[in-house]
Amino acid sequence: MIRRFLPALLIAGTVAACASPPPPVVPRSEIRTDVADARCRAIGMAARHDSAPAPYSIDTLALGLPVTVTCERTGYQPSVETLYPLPKPPLARALVDGALLSPMADTVPPPLVPADSPVPAGVLVPLRPVLFTTPSARDRYFGRLRAQREERWQGFAERLRIECEARFVPAGAPPVPDARTCRAARDALARQRADDLRRLEVDRRRSTFQ
Repeated sequence: MIRRFLPALLIAGTVAACASPPPPVVPRSEIRTDVADARCRAIGMAARHDSAPAPYSIDTLALGLPVTVTCERTGYQPSVETLYPLPKPPLARALVDGALLSPMADTVPPPLVPADSPVPAGVLVPLRPVLFTTPSARDRYFGRLRAQREERWQGFAERLRIECEARFVPAGAPPVPDARTCRAARDALARQRADDLRRLEVDRRRSTFQ
């Protein structure tokens, strides 16, 4: 009788092992630049990733958010972008509570990672040339960079608008923010956008020519 049950137990054990859930995916952020042969280092609240050729990915939670990414290449100014935690919805409440946004970071977590993960899928670090040939070349470059950042800030503003104007909220979703929260969130978003573009304008004025 025991011999009859042994094969069945072995099969049941094999099926149970196969049915066990896979290990969780480690959320990693990809560090990218807009020029080739750049090297970047990432410094978080708990650890750092030493300088390495981009693109590469970091174990974001192990480093500890927020993570400051600095990229360098010969002929270019060192450039810095910060990876802040992805704000949990609603965005309006997160902004009022002091959440900071990363305009050059992805607004979604990495693939196969739960949607509520605070880890952005990646960040793009634009590098500015050390020297421009003419003032117009400088202005064209910074004009493109400003348009790129403006587009990303506009994306946050549109997300906020949709939240605050929602008429139907699915079951289990966060409630629509009230009017006072929405006003405060728009003000907070406007301040972050203005600070970001102000720093960009300072960089433009400091840029030099051959």
